[in-house]
Amino acid sequence: MDGEHASAWRVRRARLATALHGAVTILAFTESGQMRRLRLPKRILVASVLTLLVLVAGSTVSILSLFREQVDVARIAYLERENQSLTSLLEGQAEHLSRLKLEVARLKEFEQNLRVVSGLDSQETPMVGTGQGRGLGKELPRKR
Repeated sequence: MDGEHASAWRVRRARLATALHGAVTILAFTESGQMRRLRLPKRILVASVLTLLVLVAGSTVSILSLFREQVDVARIAYLERENQSLTSLLEGQAEHLSRLKLEVARLKEFEQNLRVVSGLDSQETPMVGTGQGRGLGKELPRKR
């Protein structure tokens, strides 16, 4: 099997070498009607075509990577703007929360002052309707 593979390889190589021998004649006609003849060896022609294909592939890869980088830069800029927006929103919420905390503290102080003025501060049993007795008394019987 290995010998068959080697001989097949030699046959392909020989065919390729035969195909690359010789030259290609290119005829070019000028505007004045003169004919120019150019003989190009097949090996140089094949090498030129392969080089051109490699250059085209490399250029395509470069253009695609440049496009991908531009998309990434645009995405980063969008995310930075969104991050700034969310940061300012969070700062506003924090400021609002601190104002609410101050308002709750003022209301507690106001409630305490009202209790002192009305004499409710020293009372041990909660008054009906003030909401102070929640959970302290007996549970109400359930309706069936």
